[in-house]
Amino acid sequence: MFKRLFSNPIFGYVSSRYATYAIQFVNAMFIAVYLGPVNLGIWGFINLVLQYLSQLNFGIPHSVNTIASIKKHHGLYIAQVVGNAIVILLFLSGIVGLLFLLNSALHWEIGTKYHFGKYSVYVFIIAIFTYFSTLLSVIFRLYGKLAEIAFSQSIFPVAVLVVLLLVDRDNLLDYLVYTFLVTTVLSVLVFIVRCPIQIRLNINKRLWWVIQKKGWYLFLYNSSFYLIIITTRSFVSNYYTVKEFGYFTFSFSLANVILMLLTTFTFLIWPKLLNSLSQLSAEKSFALIKKIRSLYVSTSHLLVHFGIFLFPYFLLFFPQYRGTFEAFALIALTIVLYTNCFGYQGLLIARQKEKTVGYLSMSALALNLVLCYLMITVFDVGFEKVILATMTSYVLYVFIMGVLGRKVLNIPFDLKECLSDIFPPAIMVPVVLSIVLLLFQVNNYAFFIPIVLYILLNFKEYHPLKKTIQELLINPDKINF
Repeated sequence: MFKRLFSNPIFGYVSSRYATYAIQFVNAMFIAVYLGPVNLGIWGFINLVLQYLSQLNFGIPHSVNTIASIKKHHGLYIAQVVGNAIVILLFLSGIVGLLFLLNSALHWEIGTKYHFGKYSVYVFIIAIFTYFSTLLSVIFRLYGKLAEIAFSQSIFPVAVLVVLLLVDRDNLLDYLVYTFLVTTVLSVLVFIVRCPIQIRLNINKRLWWVIQKKGWYLFLYNSSFYLIIITTRSFVSNYYTVKEFGYFTFSFSLANVILMLLTTFTFLIWPKLLNSLSQLSAEKSFALIKKIRSLYVSTSHLLVHFGIFLFPYFLLFFPQYRGTFEAFALIALTIVLYTNCFGYQGLLIARQKEKTVGYLSMSALALNLVLCYLMITVFDVGFEKVILATMTSYVLYVFIMGVLGRKVLNIPFDLKECLSDIFPPAIMVPVVLSIVLLLFQVNNYAFFIPIVLYILLNFKEYHPLKKTIQELLINPDKINF
């Protein structure tokens, strides 16, 4: 068993990811302490701009991912798709370069209080190389070349750890940006040298149309979804002080780390999941969705409840950030609620419903913009409560996504049944209880209650989870998808 385990490339990849997460966690702590809330706010703003620019890939990597996952046995076709996609990204890179030139020539007031002008050229270059890194990682994942992906995902955290050990605190922010740039370029170079297919730049009108059409709707879906949380962070960065945005960045970073523990597995199974859902019957698709939702959603919520309970004790070591508990807890609960749509969004994409999910994500983004604006300008809430607008948007988004997915499977609409499927009471009762405890500012010790309640209500889910993880690590090809 151990021989099979250690010879499995997936075990090696998963091990490297968790080692990287541990390094990222250590890095985040030292960065938060060394930079302090103000400079952490500046670092958060730099990453915020990068996230906006990364969404300007117009869904091309996502389009290639979907096409390649469904047509995974047609190597020549995939190579042609990748060649055309790279040419498209070259044009998009030119657009990003033009944005930089306009920013410099017209002196746009972007992030003045965050001193963004000092770092803008590095940020634009990082964004361009990120487009190609994202696209090429899709191909490596499809062909099971996980070592290169692990290198790409690990090089920046490892390099940052070295920088933290060698660089003095006064220059740390500058060196973090330089490190980001160098490691992104290195990742792309490794992908090019080690690429499992022969990359040939080509322009095929028919393929351009297929990639762009599918990419446009996936762009609407992915970008609108990611922009929901990005725009929330933008509202905080704009309407609150640099220090408060530093607190928000600290809380968001740590809340996001919790769910990163599971994204390793979803990253690995996503192509296989899309391929299965594109071929299985409605009945078998629904059974598969129920299985993966039961495992993924329940585990995500358990991790978040544990994280919320432990966070106040963790803050004892970071007195600069003692006022961030409420922000952390609300952000963590908001992020985890999105996992409730897992499975259904994959089904809609696999069944060629990119247009539907694209418009749904765009509507959720519009709602979030309105709610964030009202929360800040009308209700005058503190920075930690702005995330409630996003929580509301996510809940509606997840519910409609689930309803649409059930419709594709020809399941008759029944409101009670839909709510029970998409928001299982065993999962939602501890969430609601946690929100109530937060809003009434109950003592932190009380957050042990949602954990106990959650374990009691969901205990039966953990034996199947253990079995599935063992199958994935020992022999992933035999997983019953």
